[in-house]
Amino acid sequence: MSDQTRDQFFYENQSKELREKYQKAKDGSSTSEHNPKRDKAQKLLLLIMVLYSIILVTFVLLLYWVRDFRYFCFNVLNDFSEQGQYIGAFYIGMIGLWFVLTGFNVVLYDILAGFLIHPFWFALFTVSLAKFLAKYIGFLIGRYGVRNFIYTAMNENIYFITCYLATERKPTKVMYLLQFLAIPTIFKTYACGLFRITHWEFIHPTFFGTVIWAGFWVYMGSNLDSLADVLQSGDTSNYVPIWLKFTMIIIVALIIYYFIRLTNSIYTEIQNDASLADLSHILEKEDEEQEKLLICNQANEETQIQNESEPYSNN
Repeated sequence: MSDQTRDQFFYENQSKELREKYQKAKDGSSTSEHNPKRDKAQKLLLLIMVLYSIILVTFVLLLYWVRDFRYFCFNVLNDFSEQGQYIGAFYIGMIGLWFVLTGFNVVLYDILAGFLIHPFWFALFTVSLAKFLAKYIGFLIGRYGVRNFIYTAMNENIYFITCYLATERKPTKVMYLLQFLAIPTIFKTYACGLFRITHWEFIHPTFFGTVIWAGFWVYMGSNLDSLADVLQSGDTSNYVPIWLKFTMIIIVALIIYYFIRLTNSIYTEIQNDASLADLSHILEKEDEEQEKLLICNQANEETQIQNESEPYSNN
């Protein structure tokens, strides 16, 4: 069996199972059954998420609260940039790739890269390429490395089931919308590898979102005369125009509204499928009953004919 056939078989079974669990959850029925393998996977996943969250929060707090740590990060990038335009850009890009791959995707990196790499278009190319490659690698790890483990741990979780079914129904649209949500990077990379989408359905929305966001922050960095204010305060929100903040709030609200409508339509679709399945089952039962009745009538007619012919045969 080829990898493509195996993936198709896996996703078909997974989709069918999750649709049944989604309908039961929405109807208020319990879908949870005792499963030692799933319980063990859930505990391990919870432990990983807690440890990762501690590391991520610590890094973010250091970056935004400790000035010396921000200067340390800047000095590391600055040392690389002083080695030459292309060599420096290569090393800065590799650091960006590592940031995204580990989930530490912070806008301060984009601003520093825009300030250190010239011209702007070369800085944008470096940052966008590094981030996109990291996201695609994360997608591949999610699909071929941890898919079965995560599915075992999360296939009873209503939020996971909802996201899976929404992505399955509108893969390209959901992937584009994800690019505008301020959520941890791992949900835009590793998590997407779990869903029933093709590589191309992941690639073009991700590339688009990466270039748009990188372009904005790299442009901010390339137009700074000095990094003193950024490194002193660590606050990058001052560089976002008020109109853009309000626009993002409206966009996020519209995305949430769209997801609610999409999940409701999915539930209606599943209910209709279930009703059609029940109707089909009833019709099959009726056909079986009619067939049995027809056979019984034929047997009675044959018996009656035999009984009528017996007196003549005796004579």
